[in-house]
Amino acid sequence: MKKFLLIICAALLLVGCGGNQLQNVPPLPGTLPNALTAPEKIDTDIYFDATVSMKGFTTLAAGNVYITLPDLLGDLGGSIGETNFFAFGEQIRPLNRANYRKFTSPEVYTELITSVANVVDRADPNHLSIIVTDLFESDSDWSNVSQKLREKFFANHLSVAVIGIKNSFYGDIFDVGLNAAKFNYNSWDNPDRFRPFYLLIMGRDDFVKNFLRKFNELQNLPNDTGYLLLSENLTENPSDFSNFELSDVENFYSDDTLGLNGRAKEFGLDNFNSAASFMINWKYQPPLGACPLDLSDFDTAIEIFAVDGDENWILQEKNDVRVSLLKDDRQSQSFLMKISLTPEKSLAERKLNFVRIKIMPTERGFRLPAWVDLWNVTIDGSAKNFDGSKTVNLSRVLNSLKNSVFDASRPALLQINFVVTP
Repeated sequence: MKKFLLIICAALLLVGCGGNQLQNVPPLPGTLPNALTAPEKIDTDIYFDATVSMKGFTTLAAGNVYITLPDLLGDLGGSIGETNFFAFGEQIRPLNRANYRKFTSPEVYTELITSVANVVDRADPNHLSIIVTDLFESDSDWSNVSQKLREKFFANHLSVAVIGIKNSFYGDIFDVGLNAAKFNYNSWDNPDRFRPFYLLIMGRDDFVKNFLRKFNELQNLPNDTGYLLLSENLTENPSDFSNFELSDVENFYSDDTLGLNGRAKEFGLDNFNSAASFMINWKYQPPLGACPLDLSDFDTAIEIFAVDGDENWILQEKNDVRVSLLKDDRQSQSFLMKISLTPEKSLAERKLNFVRIKIMPTERGFRLPAWVDLWNVTIDGSAKNFDGSKTVNLSRVLNSLKNSVFDASRPALLQINFVVTP
């Protein structure tokens, strides 16, 4: 008899109002991936631009980070797995260890055509891929590169980062302006005249962010360096209930019937017909290279799902969820966010409900870092305004990448996931 009573009690714990059972709950609809997970082994593929426009980075000793790059990238890649090296111009060829170290010498830079697009085609999304280049693309076809990055990386929730490094340079710069002018440029040992080269880093978000941090830690020369991270996840740590402080809860009470982890919160309701709300305190922690954000305006994407009789999540049509975001002046980069709703206008009664709220910057509020404009030069037809210490059309190139991640996988600041049990 006691055993029978225990079974009844256990069953009652899994039954909500109206007799809706909560066992065998289907997995919650997709959530934002973690910003950072423990590193695991992954292969790194490093592609050196072998065109003649890169030769000048190898010729001067003063302020030269470039000639240490093969060893630095090899060490960083080797710390997380196997490292593979390639050279590219129009075509791509593999390099053994002896040959990749030759990229510190000017004589290996003989290619005449640059095709970053071919490298993106070749890049394995399951690896960390790094392209060393001056961002010159033959036929100026960077729109093609951006499209390939959008389709292969951004649309598959992967990230792309750019590291720009000012380096001493003595050599020729080709195809400048509409007339494809050629300039001989010497930076001497003057840092103000150093010319930028770039690393494009592509792959899984956590590995890209981890690479940026490690590279920054190992960069011990005083060369100007700029970082840009393009990711759908705009924070350093997971921006969900594992890092939220909950306060001012009205008509909700904390529940743990489903045993959810800290990434989603489980609530019960005191009264289905009364307004409900809660406040969260959120500290914005931008990762290295994050785009500056204007949070005076933001977009929201709100979805509410309810479990039907076949234990499937069904998207609900009614929705009166309201979100307000206020700056918390007590702490730097801290915000107060209030979530409010009327259950009878938003939730399916006597059913398990899941609410997903994504907070996103607007397109106008999602900007490139300041260093991009400072390193940019726009050339007129005569190329009279040529400046070898800057990159031609850098702002246009990186804006195209920024627009690609915005269009393919809308970047989100935080995602608020909570379940309301019946």
